This record gives sequence, C-alpha cells and structure tokens, in this order.
Amino acid sequence: MVRNRNSWRRGGGATAGTRSLALKISVLALAALMFSPAMSLSYSGSQQAQPPAQSPRRDAHLIMISIDGMPPDYYTNAAAIGLKVPTLMTMKLGGAYADGVEGVYPAVTYPAHTTLVTGVLPATHGIVQNRIFEPPTEPQTRSWYWFTKAIKVDTLWTAAKKAGLSVGAVGWPVTAGAGIDYNFPEIWDPAEQPITPKRAIENSTPGLVEKVIAGRGTARGDEFRTNVAEYIIKSYKPNLLLVHLIELDDTHHHAGPRSPQAIEVMEKEDGYIGRILQAARDAGIFDSTTVLVVSDHGFASVSKKFEPNVVLARAKLITLDSAGKAISWKAAAWDADGSCAIMLHDPADKETAKQVTDIFTKIAGRDNAPISLVFERKQLDRMGAIPQAAIMLEASPGFYFDDALTGAEIKDADKNYRGTHGYLPSKLEMRSSLMVYGEAARVGARSGVARMIDIAPTGAAILGLDLPRAQGLVLTGLIKQQYVPAPQPDKKRNRKKGGDSLKPSFHD
Repeated sequence: MVRNRNSWRRGGGATAGTRSLALKISVLALAALMFSPAMSLSYSGSQQAQPPAQSPRRDAHLIMISIDGMPPDYYTNAAAIGLKVPTLMTMKLGGAYADGVEGVYPAVTYPAHTTLVTGVLPATHGIVQNRIFEPPTEPQTRSWYWFTKAIKVDTLWTAAKKAGLSVGAVGWPVTAGAGIDYNFPEIWDPAEQPITPKRAIENSTPGLVEKVIAGRGTARGDEFRTNVAEYIIKSYKPNLLLVHLIELDDTHHHAGPRSPQAIEVMEKEDGYIGRILQAARDAGIFDSTTVLVVSDHGFASVSKKFEPNVVLARAKLITLDSAGKAISWKAAAWDADGSCAIMLHDPADKETAKQVTDIFTKIAGRDNAPISLVFERKQLDRMGAIPQAAIMLEASPGFYFDDALTGAEIKDADKNYRGTHGYLPSKLEMRSSLMVYGEAARVGARSGVARMIDIAPTGAAILGLDLPRAQGLVLTGLIKQQYVPAPQPDKKRNRKKGGDSLKPSFHD
C-alpha cells in the first residue's frame, strides 16, 4: 500500500492500532525487462478465453486470501529464507502454484486488489492509485479509493450476486458501500491519530462486528480480520469470501523484505491462513472449497527518496507562498513510491506536458540519477496505467518518490523505512504470489510467471461465473479440467502489428 510516510495511516478495520501504509521501493536494473516480453506474458498455449455464459455452482465455495506484500519466494523457497510456514507448504505440495505473478502499474495495493477481482488493468477498472489525487493547492485529506462505486467494471462479488451466490469480504480494498452480504471493508479516517475502527464499523454489514466481538472479544490487525473471516465462514458459508491481511506489508516497509521481523510476521500470517482453512472444515464446506492465496506486489529495499514537487516548484510550475504553501500549479506529482505520475492542471496543456517531460528526462540522464525511466502517454496506455497522467516516472534502484514541496530534491529515506513497491511489475522484486488449493486445484501443477489479470477469470471459472469484460484468461494449467470453461474461438490479440512489448498480451 502507498501512503505518506509521515501522516498517512491505514486503519486495520476493527483494529484499534495504527498502520504505517507507506510504500517506498527500489529495484535494480532490469530496465531492459521493461521493454521485453516479461512485461507482456502470453499464455495462449495453456489458457483459454472464458466463454460468455456459464452455470453458477451454488454448492461451490471460493476463498481468496491476499497477504499484502508477500513475494513468491516466501512459498517457493521458504526453507532457504528460514521461513517455517507449514500451512503454505501443505498448500504447495497438495495444490498448485505459480512461480510468481506479474502485476499492474503502479505496483501498489488498491489497483492490484481491484485487478485481482476484475481481471482488467487499472485504466479499465478505474482504481489507478491508492490515494485519490488532490491538487497541491487544495486541502490534503489523504483519502484513498475506499468506495466500490469508483470501480467501472463487474467484480467477482457483483458477478456472484447477479448469479444468486452469497459473498463475504474482510478488509478487502475498495469494498466500502459494496453490495456484499457480509462485509467488513477497509476504510479509515486519515485525520484521526491514532486511527480507530470507527469508519470501518460504520461501513460494515450492520451487526457483523458486534457479533464477532461478542464471540471472540476485541483484537487488533490481522488477528481481528481472521476472527471476522472465521465467523463469516462458520455462520454463513458464503460462496465467495475475500480476505485481506496487511501486517506483512507494514513490516516490509519498516524493516525490509526477508528481515528477521518479516520472517516472524510471515509465520504469523501462515497461522492465520491455517485458521481460515480450519474454519472451512468446521463449517463442513472444506471439500467443496477452493482457496486462492495471492498477493498484490513484491518488495524492494530503499535508502533514498526523490521529491518531484520540489523540482516542479523550482521550475515555477508550482507557485509557493512565503510559508511554502502551494497557491497555484500547472503540474504536480502524484507519487506511488516506486513510481510517480505527473499531473497537469490543464490536461490539454501541451506546452507544460513537454516541459515536464524535458525536465525529468534530463534528470534521468544524470549520473546516479534518482529516476531510471520517463514514460510518456502512449507507453502508459499500453500498460493500462493512470489515464490522467501526462507522464510517469520510474525510480532508480534504492530510490522512492515523495510529495514534499520544499527542501532538497534528494533526501535520505524516512527513518524506519526500509522497503517499498510501486515500480514496474516486470521487475523481479515486484512479483506477487499465487497458490491454488482445495477442490478445484490441479494437484502438483506448477506454472511459470502468471499474470494478475488472469486470477479473477480463474476464480470466476471455479464458481461458474462470467466476467465478460475480463482482459485476462483462465489459468487452465492450475485447476482441474471440470472447472475449465468450454473453449471459444480465440479472439484477436489486443496489440498493434509490430507493437511495443510494453503492452500486456490479453484478449479483448
């Protein structure tokens, strides 16, 4: 997740604690991968497009558990890292998995989680960042894309509800106000210090939190989210349950990936996954349940930050008063830690667009530059990234972006800030995770690097649902044949003749 290192905190729903949601990452090299097939994985030989209609499986259950910020080597190479994760190892040996998942740009929590349930890229589903863009001259509320009304396409939960299936969600991003039967959304008040669960409870299914507390008492963080998930499974046996666990991401930001602290928290997360599986057994639905363990992004280590707004202010594209407050602007940064969108006050202002492109391209050309690449609009369109941006900046290894208006352009990383994300998803450090376990899993199957846009169509296939606008494909190699939709004639690939390899390879 991405948030301001100093003033943003994520409420863990009914957690009474605070959460440092900052995202700051850096990744080495692999710049060539940004222009290689790694950014446009193709599975035409092992996948099939989902047909327009299927029969809902009313006796089937799908639980998607997201461990925020979990890299794939936490299950592919756990022993070498020193991880003791018996639940994940049981799922790996008794199910199917991918060596990694290529996500979306920017590689941050809310765009990724929305892709996980829609099968489309951010430009299509509408959740293009974590935090909503607020011009520098306006009050900085630090609001995120919490409300589901911002999603522009069908989700797994809307498809399930249309088919008459029941749905639950625990801490899943962008679910406030969703038509979900048993919902505990992720939402908080950034002005509260410390953060309280007030807004999460206000936007939850009436009575749900009170029932969980009555049965299990109060708890914090992922302990409470697991309590809620267990309660929903045992009480309601939903066909679809989405669960988002967040503490590993926090730890990676503060201590760095694969640190002793991260190992300790990941082992706790493994225990929470085990409890959710046991709840399905206790509810008598385990034999008809498929579990997808996923994550939204990987992590990279950082030591420096770069301030694009400082550069824009010095170029007179942001005007500051004597107190350093913005009073007018022509261009402004919208940072996502490892990447940063440059927004224009007037999107049609071609002169300013050229000016900012020239400014940041020149910086990227310096020795030891904090910027590795500058993406222009045509490239961003091919990646399905932030349609509102004039350009996007990619941070160099070891760097992340921040949004200060004054001070030095380059600063040391914030104290206790050792890792982040947001970079190009083709970078090795940004790869996320996918495991399939339970009824629909093709036991013993293993794929190479999957695509995040393929996960929602695969979940839909397991439940017999239809996501007609999905850009992804069903991962037929990881699920049993009876759950694979009947093939239909291959559609034309969404790529221009001889097109740029930055463009993801998917069906229209």
